[in-house]
Order: sequence, then C-alpha cells, then structure tokens
Amino acid sequence: MGTTNTRQHHRHRDRFIQAIAVFKFLKAILFLLAALGALGLMQESIADSAREWASDLAFTSGQRLVPQVIALLTGLSRSKIGALGIVALFYATLFATEGVGLWRERRWAEYLTVIATGSLIPFEIWEVFRHPTPIRFAVLAANVVVVLYLIYRLRRPRRDITGATPVPNAAQVGEPEQSRVG
Repeated sequence: MGTTNTRQHHRHRDRFIQAIAVFKFLKAILFLLAALGALGLMQESIADSAREWASDLAFTSGQRLVPQVIALLTGLSRSKIGALGIVALFYATLFATEGVGLWRERRWAEYLTVIATGSLIPFEIWEVFRHPTPIRFAVLAANVVVVLYLIYRLRRPRRDITGATPVPNAAQVGEPEQSRVG
C-alpha cells in the first residue's frame, strides 16, 4: 500500500517545478566553479598559471573575450577577487538550497525562490536596458515566468499525496466553540 502512494505521488509531480530545480542546480554548479576559480586565483602560483594558460588560449584561438577576462581579473586586487569568490559561494549555496527544496516540492523553497529571484528582477531589467543582449532578455523572461508560476502555485490550495484537494475536518467546518467557563 505504501508503494501505491509513492507511485501516485511521483505521477503527480510538477514537471515545471522539476525543471526549475534542475535550472537552479546548474546555476549552483556554475557559481561553485566561479567561487573556486576566484578563490584559487588568490594564490599567486595558481593566478600566474591561469593567466599563462588563458593567454595561450587567446593567442591560439583568436578570441577577444579571453583577453578581456584576463584584463578584468588582473586589474582586481586579491581582496576583491576573494570577495567575488565569497559572493559566488553564497549564490551557489542559495541556488543549491532552492534546487533541493523545489525538487522535493517544499513550500518553503517556493517562497525562497520567489523572494530571491524576484528581488533580482529589477537589477536584471536595469542590465537589459543598459546593455541589451538576447541572453539577458532570455534570463529576464525566464525569471519572470518562474516567479509568476511560483506565485500561482503558492496561491492555490495544496493537494495531498494522492492529488486530492484537502477537505477540512468537521471541527474546522462548524462554528467556533463557545467557552463554557463562567
């Protein structure tokens, strides 16, 4: 009987919530790699090796992006690179937490994602107007859709494991009890 409920629960999982969770996991991995890279650049030998490797890559591939990234990173102090690493680590943790909670369809994760994602939308709008690119438009649109969908989910009544709408018990349906003291 327990396996029937488990199967029914998996059958009623929200695919869009799962897709959002996977997206959050991917962002967590990217930010974790960025954090590790930034914190690794604080060590002089690693920073020198990274600059040398990136310079070789830029020379052989003819890419202009790599020299721009090198110029950006070499222009930053070690403390700023460290701060970027800590911020990236914070976001990696936030995205991983959102992803796990959404994957498990926890209501707190929906609230967390609405607040965290929604709070960044004004900055994304500013970036789209400042430097419009197709990727920025796509990210902004995706984040707006995610927030709107999660708000929709949070406003509708929750369902139990079988998918049925919860029914209030008899004590909740009747009038409030009168105090018999006095």
